[in-house]
Order: sequence, then C-alpha cells, then structure tokens
Amino acid sequence: MIPPAAANDDTTRDFLAPVFAQYPLEVVSAEGVWLRNARGERVLDLYGGHAVAALGYGHPGWTEALTAQARSCNFQTNAIPMGVRVRAAERLVRFSGLDFTSVFFVNSGAEANENALRLAFRMTSRPHVAAVEGAFHGRTAAAAAVTWGADRWYGFPRKPFEVSFMPRGDLAAIATQVTERTAAVIVEPVQGLAGAVDLGQPYLAALRRRCDEVGALLIFDEVQCGLGRLGHPFAANL
Repeated sequence: MIPPAAANDDTTRDFLAPVFAQYPLEVVSAEGVWLRNARGERVLDLYGGHAVAALGYGHPGWTEALTAQARSCNFQTNAIPMGVRVRAAERLVRFSGLDFTSVFFVNSGAEANENALRLAFRMTSRPHVAAVEGAFHGRTAAAAAVTWGADRWYGFPRKPFEVSFMPRGDLAAIATQVTERTAAVIVEPVQGLAGAVDLGQPYLAALRRRCDEVGALLIFDEVQCGLGRLGHPFAANL
C-alpha cells in the first residue's frame, strides 16, 4: 500500500499491478548460478529462471546468439518469411524424432495449449476434454478451464467446453472419463505447479491406448518439464 502523502510521488509509487506475490529479493544482475541483489549481496540461485527456461545467466554462447540475432533483426511478423524461423523449425522437427512435418511457434504455454485444444475440437467435433487432478495448463480461458483448482480464480462466466478431471495414476478412471464424447486428453507428463509430480510411463501409455480406442487426441503439455528432460525429446517418444 502507498501512504496517502506519497500517492502522487512517482519516486515511491509502484506501477505494477499486485498480481503475483513477491519474494523479498530485488535482483539487479546475474551471472551463471549467482544473483546479485540491490544490497550488493550474491545469492545462489537454485531455481535458475522459470519452468522450462532454467538456463542460468549470461552463458556466453547463448548470449552471443541472442546478440547476433538482435543485431541482424530482433523481430518481424510471422507474415514475413525469415530463414532463422525455417532453420529453427527444421531442427525442432528433426530433434523430436516423431512424424511431425511442421512447427507452429507461439508465445507461451497457455497459447500452445489453447491452439492444441482448438485443433482437437475442430478435428473431432466433440464437446469434452479430460484433464488430470493437480494440472496447471495456463490462465487463459481454455487453458484455465483444464487447470485443476482454477474455479477459485477463473473469472469468466462459464467454461468454453465440458471438462472432467481424473485422479492421478488411477488407470480405472481413464476408461470411465475418456469416452467417445472426448475430444482430447491434456496431461503434463511431469506436473509442475503440483510439486514436480511424475505421472510415469505406465500412466501415459494407458492414456495413449484409451485415446486411440475412442479416437480422442492426446495433448502433452511439456512447458514445465521441457525438451529432453524425460530422457527422450518429448513424452510422445516414450
């Protein structure tokens, strides 16, 4: 809260909306695994960034690649062809080891999930999505609809489609909740916000089999667990 006397003082006013709780650590610089706070103290960072972007700080190769691209062209609309996007898509497809033929780059995990769900509805014309208890898939309308516990903060008048949540690891629940009315199952192979919960290969394989049986799509949300961290490029390789 800002004291009334300082309300019009831009030197003390915080213009950020208080959406997220803040840790009492103001970071002013970082290198490797170390942060430096406003008091000049070094702090060992065991978090490393955020979710899949746990990259550390100031890696010379990564920094130089970013710098070189920024000098060349730091942004251009997707309506303009760019070689760097073509090369990135090709490398990602080849890295995946799957039978994908194209890539659609998006800005966030929520946007990726929104598009995956949209594809599932368009391809199946079905009304229902099954998700997993403990899941977090984003804060936009469709992504939040399949996020466990989102009713506390969802905010929209209604969800855009039917959603049910399956207990983690319950193989029997898969058969009852994934039906011919199900457009897709969306799952984090390793749940992030739930506390790094590994759902395990047998559970993912059971989801795969059931989706194949009823003609539903299986969406792996790997924003938290990241590329290659399962010992394979993606969960779909398991």
